[in-house]
Amino acid sequence: MQVDLSINASQTQENCAKNKPLATWRIFSVIYFAALSIALLDFADARSFLGDIDDRMRELQIRQFFSANGRWYDLTLPMIAMPETYASPWSRLIDLPYMTIAAILAPLLGLEKSIPISFDIWPPVMLSIFCLLVAAIFRPQLRVSRALNYTIVVTSVFLMALAVWEFVPGRIDHHNMQIIGLLIMMAGLQRWDRAGGILVGAGTLICFVVSLEGLPFVTLGFLGLVLCFVFDVRGTRQVLFSAAVTILVLTLPAAFAFIGPSGILSMQCDAVSAPYILLAIGCSLSLATGTALLAKQTFNVKLIGLALPTAFVAAATAILFPRCLSGPYWMIDPLSKADWLDRVGQEHSFVYFLQQGQFFIVFMLAVLACIAIMALPAVIGGARKQHAGIAIMFAIAVASLVLTLLQTRNIRFAFAFIPLFLPLALELVTMSAADASGRLKQVRTLVAAAVILVLGTTAALRFIIPQQESHYDAIDYMAYSDCADQDFSVLSSQQPGRIAVPQGLALPVVFAAPDGFSVAAVPFHRASPGMKRMFEAFTSHASEVRRSALAPFDYVAVCRFPLSVDPREAPLYAELARGGSWPGLQRIPSPSKTDFQLFRIDHSSLR
Repeated sequence: MQVDLSINASQTQENCAKNKPLATWRIFSVIYFAALSIALLDFADARSFLGDIDDRMRELQIRQFFSANGRWYDLTLPMIAMPETYASPWSRLIDLPYMTIAAILAPLLGLEKSIPISFDIWPPVMLSIFCLLVAAIFRPQLRVSRALNYTIVVTSVFLMALAVWEFVPGRIDHHNMQIIGLLIMMAGLQRWDRAGGILVGAGTLICFVVSLEGLPFVTLGFLGLVLCFVFDVRGTRQVLFSAAVTILVLTLPAAFAFIGPSGILSMQCDAVSAPYILLAIGCSLSLATGTALLAKQTFNVKLIGLALPTAFVAAATAILFPRCLSGPYWMIDPLSKADWLDRVGQEHSFVYFLQQGQFFIVFMLAVLACIAIMALPAVIGGARKQHAGIAIMFAIAVASLVLTLLQTRNIRFAFAFIPLFLPLALELVTMSAADASGRLKQVRTLVAAAVILVLGTTAALRFIIPQQESHYDAIDYMAYSDCADQDFSVLSSQQPGRIAVPQGLALPVVFAAPDGFSVAAVPFHRASPGMKRMFEAFTSHASEVRRSALAPFDYVAVCRFPLSVDPREAPLYAELARGGSWPGLQRIPSPSKTDFQLFRIDHSSLR
C-alpha cells in the first residue's frame, strides 16, 4: 500500500510538472517565430502585396515633415489642393518611430534611403510587441500538456494571420498600433489589479491618440468595468480607478505632445481634438471620483453617481460640438459618397465577401464564431469565480466579430482578438468524459449544436447569396488608372501648378512631380471637396459644371486606359483616356513615349 501511494504521488508530481504553465518568453518565442514567418510570406514573390494607399499617404506625411517646410504640428500636405490645402487627420504618434529611425540612419545613408529603410524596420519591431502581449494573455489560459500548449499557440497565430499581416515591413498605417493599444488594454483587464488598470488606461490613450476606430471597443471595456463596480465585483475598484487616473493624468500631456495647443482647441470630428479631449478628461474625472467616493455605497447610489456625471459630460460635448454628432464623415458630399465611399469594399457587410466569391474569408469568420461559442462556458465560469476581466475581454472580442459582420473594415480586430480564446474554447474538447459533470455534458451538447448551426448557416449562405459578376464603369476605371511605371518627366518642363486628375492617378503624380505641383484630390474622406470637383469635371455632361469644377486648376492629367470607356458615363475622361483631345485643353508633348498625358487648361475656351 505504501508503494502504491508513493507511485501515485510520483505520477501526480509528474503530471503537475507536465502541465506547469509555460514561461512567457517561451510562448513569445514560438508566437514571434510563427508570426514573423506569416508576415514575411508577403514577400514570397519579392514584392509586397499587402501595401495599400494608406501606407503611401503615411509616407507622404512623413516625407513632408522632413521637407524644408515641415513642422511637427503642421499636418497639411500642400501637394494636395482641393483647392484648399489638405490637412491630414493622422497622428504624429505613428510617425514618430519612423522619423526617429530615419534621422538616426540619415548621417550614414542619406535621408532618401533612410526613410524607406525605417518603413521596413519598425513594423517587425511592433510585431514583437504584439506577440509579447499575446503571450502574456495566453499564459494563464494554457493549462494542458506542454506539447498541446505549443500546438494551440501556433494554431492561434495562424488564425491571426489577417492581423499579423498588419505588421509586415512597409505596412506603416495606424492599424497595427491600434491593435497593440487594444491588446494592452486587454492585457490589463486580464491582470485585474492596479497595474492592470494602468495598462487599461495606457492602452486606451494609445487608441485615443492614434485614431477613433478603437473607440467602440474602449467604450465597451469601460462599460464592463462600470458594471462590475456597480455590482461590487472584487478588485474592480482599483482597476477602474487606476485606469481613469491614468487617462486623466496623461491626456493633456499626450495632446500637447502630438497635436499642440492649437490642435487641442480645434474641432476635428475625425481625430483627437477638443471634443474628444473633453470627453476623455470629463469621463475619466467622473469615473475616478466616483470609484474613490462611492465604493461602499449601495447599487443605486453607485449607478447614479457614475452615470449622471458621465451623461452630463457627454451632453455638454454634444452641445458644444454639434457637428460631430454627424460622425467623422460629415464632410462627404452625396456625389463623393456615391462615386467613392459606397464603392469601397470595407464599408460593406460580410455579404460583400460572398458576392465577390471570397468564401474562404467568410468561412474563417465562421471559425472565429465557433471559437467564441466554444469559449463561452469557460468565460462564464471564470466570471463566476470573480475573474470579470476575462468576461470584458471576451465581450470586446465578440464585439469586434459582430462589427466585422456589419462593416468589414473591422476584420483585422476580429482576427487579432477572437483567437486569444482558443485555449478556453478547447477546454470543452480536451476535458475527459470522466472529469465532466452532467451539466457540463449538456453544455457540450449545446455548444456542438451551436457550432454545427453556425457552420451549416455559413455553407448555406454560399448558395443563398449568389456571386455577383463584376461590372466596371468609368468611375472604377478612374480609380484604378494609376499609370504605374510610366514616364512623368513632362512635369519637369512645366511651371508648377494645380493638376486636376482622376483619383487613381493622384498619388503617382504626387510622388513623381517636382516641388510646387499639387493634385486636386486623393481617395480619403477629408479630400471629399476635391473628389466632388473631379467627379463633376470628368463625368458631368454640363459644360458650365465642368468649367466651374476646373476653374481653380492649371492642368489636367489622365492616363491612357486600355479598355473602352463609355462617354455617357464620363465624357471628358472617356475622351482623354483613349488618347483624344478636348476643347480648351492644350496637350503638352512628352519627351518620351508614355501613357501619362498632361494638358494645360485654357479656361476661356474650355467646353
